[in-house]
Amino acid sequence: MKIDLSINDYEHAAMPSRKEAVQMANGYLQARIFNGSNPQIIFDHGVHIFNVAKIAERIAARSNGRLNPDIAYVLGLLHDIGRIKDETVTKVPHSIEGYLYLQKKGHGDIAAICLTHGFIDKNIQRPDYPTFNDEQFYETKKFLRNIKYNDYDRLIQIADLFSRGREILSIRQRLDRNKSFYKISKLSYENKAFRLRDYFDKKYSIDVEQIVADTFNLSKQPRKSDRSFIFILPKPYAARPVRQII
Repeated sequence: MKIDLSINDYEHAAMPSRKEAVQMANGYLQARIFNGSNPQIIFDHGVHIFNVAKIAERIAARSNGRLNPDIAYVLGLLHDIGRIKDETVTKVPHSIEGYLYLQKKGHGDIAAICLTHGFIDKNIQRPDYPTFNDEQFYETKKFLRNIKYNDYDRLIQIADLFSRGREILSIRQRLDRNKSFYKISKLSYENKAFRLRDYFDKKYSIDVEQIVADTFNLSKQPRKSDRSFIFILPKPYAARPVRQII
C-alpha cells in the first residue's frame, strides 16, 4: 500500500455536484448489495452517510458564509465511499479503500476526506485501530502527519461522530458505543472529540449539538455525571423503549 500525500484544498477542487455525489453514493451502496452484502446493513449505512451529509450541511449553513454547505454535503456523502468493498473480506480499512478509490476515479483532490474523517487525533495510537495491519497503520500515520486539516476535514469528523447506522447520537453516546463495540475501556481521542465540538461552537458562535438535535427533532439533555450531553427522542416516541436512541 502506498498513499499519495495530496493537499486537501476542497474549495478549489473539481468537486462533484450534489446530484453527482448522490449518484456516486447510491452507486456504491447498490454495488455492495449486488455483490452479496446484507441489504439491511447497507440500508443502515446509506442512512448514515445521508445523515452525515445533512449534519455537515446544516452546520456549514450556520457558519455565516465561511463554510460552503454544498461542499459540506458532498464530502459528507462520499466520506465512506471506501465501503464499496467489504473490509472484513478485503482486510483493507474503508478509509484507505475510499482514498484509493476516489484517486482512481479522478477525484483525487477530494480523496483526503476518506482518510481524515476517521482520525480526530492525528497522532493515532495502535490499540485504537485493531482492524489495521501494521503497514496500513503506519502508512496512515505518515499521511496524517504530513497533511494539514482544514475545517471541512473537521466538519466531517464531527458530523460522523453524531451518526451511527440509523441512529443519531450525542458525542458522549457515540464514544461510549465505540468503546463497547471495539471492547476498549478508554479511547485515546475521547477528550479531543469534545474539543472538536468546542472548536466549532467557539469559532462559529454556534451550538453544534443543539443544531443536530434540532435537525432530527431530538432533545439535548445534560448528563449528571459529567459536562457532556445525551440525546433523547421526544416523549411520544420515548414511551416506546424499542425506539429510544439511548
